[in-house]
Amino acid sequence: MLSTLRKLLCFKKEPKTPLGFCDGPSRTTRFLSCFCCGTEDRYRQPYDPENQFHEAVCMGKLRVVLRLLKKKNFHVNDEDEGKRTALHFACFYGHINLVRLLLSKDCNINALDNQNSTPLMKAVQSWETEIVSVLLDHGADPNIKDCNGEAAIHHAVYVDSPDIASSLLEFGGNIEDTTEDGLTPLLLALQERKLSMASYLITHGANLHACDKYLRTTLMYAVKWDCEMIVEILLKKGVDHHLQDTFGWNALYYAVVGKRKT
Repeated sequence: MLSTLRKLLCFKKEPKTPLGFCDGPSRTTRFLSCFCCGTEDRYRQPYDPENQFHEAVCMGKLRVVLRLLKKKNFHVNDEDEGKRTALHFACFYGHINLVRLLLSKDCNINALDNQNSTPLMKAVQSWETEIVSVLLDHGADPNIKDCNGEAAIHHAVYVDSPDIASSLLEFGGNIEDTTEDGLTPLLLALQERKLSMASYLITHGANLHACDKYLRTTLMYAVKWDCEMIVEILLKKGVDHHLQDTFGWNALYYAVVGKRKT
């Protein structure tokens, strides 16, 4: 019965707008959108240790970590099968004292796991603002990209954290860095409906005239989510509502066909 219900919910209707860009409601719904079927939150995947040393780090057991390092049972940069180091785990689980300890032991601050994720990215994913600042102060590179072509600034977008984004940009993060799909942080924020981040980026120098691979503009994305405030800001700042994407559609056409109030 569950599989039948899922098929009904995910039944693909003929799109009204190109690729269904502006179809359906302007707000996502967790239970009715087929995009949610069988899909977990991108940062709720298990992040479990595989050895005694990393387990102690995950649990924040500072004395145990010190003892294991002192006995030379483990090295500060030891990797597990996923190429994760102690610093990855300390950042992910938010143990700032352990982060400071590991940094004092000359750990590899830009270590890459098997997903090309850095400890900085793990701190961003866990909303660990203070740890992000500590890592940046110690020279962490904010512009390394993971296996999905995303840098720390893109992860800051996913968690909708302007504070973290501010720290990343202060230490050289690229506000126009693009994903593999050609999305700048602003376009990504608008695509993911992370409106706090979108507003922050708009007011801190992001290119308002950026387009995705289909030439869809920031204004079109704001229309998609029916966000009147951002639509108004973009129009006042000169984003052209006449611009057409590769399908020949402009923002007004999307608004009309998609029945958006904006």
